[in-house]
Amino acid sequence: MGFVAQSDPVGGQVVAGLQGFGLTEYESKLYVALLAGGPSTVNQLQFSSRVPRTKVYQTALQLMKKGAVKELDGKPVRFEAMPPEVFESVLADRERSVRTMKKVMGSLKKVRERNMMPQDSVEERYLSLGSQSVLMKLKESILRAQRSVKCIADGWGLHLIQECSEELENACSQDVEVRVVASVPANLPAFPFASSKMVVRYGKHMSGKSAFIIDDAELIMVNSQTGRGYQFVLGELKSAVGDELFGEFWRASASAKALASVSNTDSLAVLADAPRVTKLFVEAVTRSIKDERQIEAIGVEFLNILEERAAPKLRQESFENSVKLILALIEEDLGEEALAEYDPLTRIFRMELPNSDGTPNSAWYFALSGLLKMTGRKNELLHDATFPEARSRIIQRKFAPGN
Repeated sequence: MGFVAQSDPVGGQVVAGLQGFGLTEYESKLYVALLAGGPSTVNQLQFSSRVPRTKVYQTALQLMKKGAVKELDGKPVRFEAMPPEVFESVLADRERSVRTMKKVMGSLKKVRERNMMPQDSVEERYLSLGSQSVLMKLKESILRAQRSVKCIADGWGLHLIQECSEELENACSQDVEVRVVASVPANLPAFPFASSKMVVRYGKHMSGKSAFIIDDAELIMVNSQTGRGYQFVLGELKSAVGDELFGEFWRASASAKALASVSNTDSLAVLADAPRVTKLFVEAVTRSIKDERQIEAIGVEFLNILEERAAPKLRQESFENSVKLILALIEEDLGEEALAEYDPLTRIFRMELPNSDGTPNSAWYFALSGLLKMTGRKNELLHDATFPEARSRIIQRKFAPGN
């Protein structure tokens, strides 16, 4: 059985890299062994993965829960690795998180620039907090709050929030709005008080750190690994942290009430991940709808709603510019393996995407059909073929002016 041994530097890098996708060391070794050697029994995996025999079966079950491995029928029990594409959703989450953090970094730099003195001297104002002082300082800040307390918390941050229940209850009684968005815990916590002023939501967000924003002017950042924290007091925190950072996490989360009835906690992280659920819904729609007229009708309505609520000047763009924008968004939806291009001279639209059936899995593909309908252009299918050996599909259409 072929296996990439740990002594192989490439294999070692792969095993280490998989841990960045949320796999433990044993899970990473087992997955690489299955991927390299094919379906294997527990005995075979003991030698190929170098995972202790007593840990192999339990590790395989954990990989099954994460969707990276499946159990084959028959005896003895054998396991098979799923294709590496199963990790694409994790990668997409990380990329989205990086984009969000880069956006926040840009905003923080702007805040700093606005606070620069004419002589380019900067007064840095922050307080470094030891692990014993963080909770005390957080309680003091919550008690001083006059308008709002916003919390972005991982597991440790959620623990700190529960420790501040008395202070939060007092803040709510003073009409202070309290909003908490937390990473999904193993068990949803219950607070000892109920108030309409306090709303808790869950999502797949920060890991290893938490942020507490008081009155959009004070920020306490806590490192969950060390327990240390940093307190910043800036008059212009609202736009950089209060609106952008907190707002991004809040919109991509689900309410505690919506998740309270879920008994299987393994499902909570997915159900609370609003962008991922929306993407799955779009996939369900694309699988169900094949009729071109329905696709056009949905696309027209989609563009109308965009213009009404988000992009009122969209109609002012030329047809070529609109197509260029939509094709870029289609590629963004379908991932790096997808290619969408349009030649205005031949009026030929060509799209290459990973092997799939039916309507391409992108809301913007509907928008493209809607744009053609709204501008009176013909949408003639020239070519639609799949190439299993290359795991790809090519679609060609011609966008000709109507009569």
